[in-house]
Amino acid sequence: MTEHRLHPFAALRVLRKTLVLYLVPLLRVLFARNWAALRAALRQDLILFLLVCALSWLILHASSWSLDESGTFCLHWKLLFRFDRTVRGASLAALTIERPFYYRLAGASRVTLYPVGEPKQRTLTLCLRRADAQHLADQLLPIEAPSLHRPKGGERAALGLLGANSLSTLALFLLAIRQTQQGPDRYELAFAQINFLAGLAARWLPAGAAWLLAFSGFLLGLSLLRSFVQTVHYEVWHTSTQIGSRGGWLDRFECRVKSDQISFADVRLSPFARLMRRWPVFVTAGSCSPELPLFVYRSGEEALFRELLPEFRMPPDLLARTEQRSLIFFAPAGAPFALCALLTLISRSTLPGLTVTLLFPTFFFAAGLAGGAMGYRREGVWLREGRLTLRRQRGIYLHSICVFHPDICLTARQSPWAVHADRTNLTVAFPGFVRLTVRSIPWRDAQKCFEFLERSRIL
Repeated sequence: MTEHRLHPFAALRVLRKTLVLYLVPLLRVLFARNWAALRAALRQDLILFLLVCALSWLILHASSWSLDESGTFCLHWKLLFRFDRTVRGASLAALTIERPFYYRLAGASRVTLYPVGEPKQRTLTLCLRRADAQHLADQLLPIEAPSLHRPKGGERAALGLLGANSLSTLALFLLAIRQTQQGPDRYELAFAQINFLAGLAARWLPAGAAWLLAFSGFLLGLSLLRSFVQTVHYEVWHTSTQIGSRGGWLDRFECRVKSDQISFADVRLSPFARLMRRWPVFVTAGSCSPELPLFVYRSGEEALFRELLPEFRMPPDLLARTEQRSLIFFAPAGAPFALCALLTLISRSTLPGLTVTLLFPTFFFAAGLAGGAMGYRREGVWLREGRLTLRRQRGIYLHSICVFHPDICLTARQSPWAVHADRTNLTVAFPGFVRLTVRSIPWRDAQKCFEFLERSRIL
């Protein structure tokens, strides 16, 4: 076996974890406040940096990796003692290749291996050269005769939201400038089209709140721009044994997942998804839960969904039974919302200038409260066509989940109040120490799940 070296960017992890050390010498400058103390602190920082660089050099030269003909990967460590970690391709649940923009400039790739049943802390992350990363992925999880698809749902949804956000943010910035300075006559032409909005803002929106709203819109625009860049050139493929996706413009991302190791598939419903009528589908295999969706499909185009995940069953579109259901759904956002609403009402008589500013956190927690109400009415668990399906709420997202993996563990937890109300919290544990909890469901629904699991074990 030929041993290969890691990419020099593997040392970035060590450098990133030691950034706090450079602040320690600078603490003396806060008390001394003179140039001599600053020069001494900079010298100490330089010495620390050289020591960390030397440590990184030792790590790079003591680490290597190899791949034999049978598809077994081995990571070697040879410094003071010898340590080898071996991962077979047959024992992998998933594999990801990430190439951020600055990695692409240096010809590097970050490869993460997800062994079957291992928690996220036991995954193996490597920084390799681009050709080595591609060769390693092709040997561990080879792609044979893939069926390729290029769904446009995610790209168009991100582009539409980005365009709407850009227009609204531009209008907010213009309003904020108009509030800050009621400019001379040379500005009148530039603001001629928004005089009516500016008049409303002058009455209801102070300058500080206007800038806060504009800045929030700008940050949201950056997030949407990042989402759009990630969905450019996005493609999905599947074979008889695998399913995966790749794409991105500045940052490239590729994910390969074994079909028989998929724990569950998750269709996430959000206000934006409902508005654009495009639904992102996420897949979890072991401890691999990619940030990007596997694909995004549009309403009326479920053929791609059925082709990629033919065994998926959507939870029924039913309202959950709410008799004696716990109010825990409203707790995370309910208390902050009540506090902010109270402060807003008090500020109207004591500090009117802060009233509009306090409305921002009030509306934010009101959105969380609306999400809690959605979970209160929709969260539950059902059995559909031999599949365990569940719906759970997190924030403003409603997760529609179908369980694929047969090796799961069900846990029911009841408080004294829940026993009296005949309700329970049901937790589904998957390989890779991944857990999903459905809150305050009827005990008879949980009992059906236990009976279903026992029957599947017998069969």
